Amino acid sequence: MKKQKSLIVLAICVLMISTNCLTGQDAHEIMKQVDTRTVPKDTKTFMKMNLIDTKNQVRQRDLKTYMLSDVKMMMWFLSPADVKGSSFLRVSHDDKDDDMWIYLPALGKVRRIASSATNGSFMGSDFSFEDMGERKLQDYTYTLLKEETLAGKSCWVIQCMPVDGVSSDYSKVVTWVWKDEYLRIREELYNKKEILKKVKTSEYTKIKTYWVPDRFLMEDISANHKTEMLFDKIEVDTGLDPAIFDQNNLTKIY
Repeated sequence: MKKQKSLIVLAICVLMISTNCLTGQDAHEIMKQVDTRTVPKDTKTFMKMNLIDTKNQVRQRDLKTYMLSDVKMMMWFLSPADVKGSSFLRVSHDDKDDDMWIYLPALGKVRRIASSATNGSFMGSDFSFEDMGERKLQDYTYTLLKEETLAGKSCWVIQCMPVDGVSSDYSKVVTWVWKDEYLRIREELYNKKEILKKVKTSEYTKIKTYWVPDRFLMEDISANHKTEMLFDKIEVDTGLDPAIFDQNNLTKIY
């Protein structure tokens, strides 16, 4: 009898271990699918960046954005006057931190964003420079927390935690992944004390065979402030010249 009980306990333990391993493996595989989904060869779009304060008063900025796959991004601020002519370039890498540069006309020179400064606000918005970058699959461990429906979409809810040695302003990110299309539609970003710091929601539209973002909303919980990015006149696979994505081109608008 004791032997039978021992075998039952052993079987339960093995099942629990197997389930835990499978959950971790599934979460990583899901995020791999998110990371490798098909994106346009290039994208052109105009964008409105709305800064929304505690009284719901809005300051609007107009931008032009180019992207080369999901590897390079260039943004030019068109208005209002206090930011006109400012620009931003991000170049992502598989094996090292993203390279970022910003051009501010008042300074008259292109400035590189140091890795230690990526927690700073991007042009006074609720997005940090880190938020403007790409998270690398190998930089995080993944745990499938649950499955639920959000905004009518069936989702996996996955916890993403940076591995040792990876610099991040966040202790963890909880991500809602839309099962049908492997798209992030909500992210909760937690500070180093594991207190909810920001919430990002994402909306998409289908152009040709691609799902591309047409709205981001980043809410800073403690500051009660929001930044909305609305994308308009989206064009894909336009044949953009890769040479455009160079820091020397930040001082002119294409």
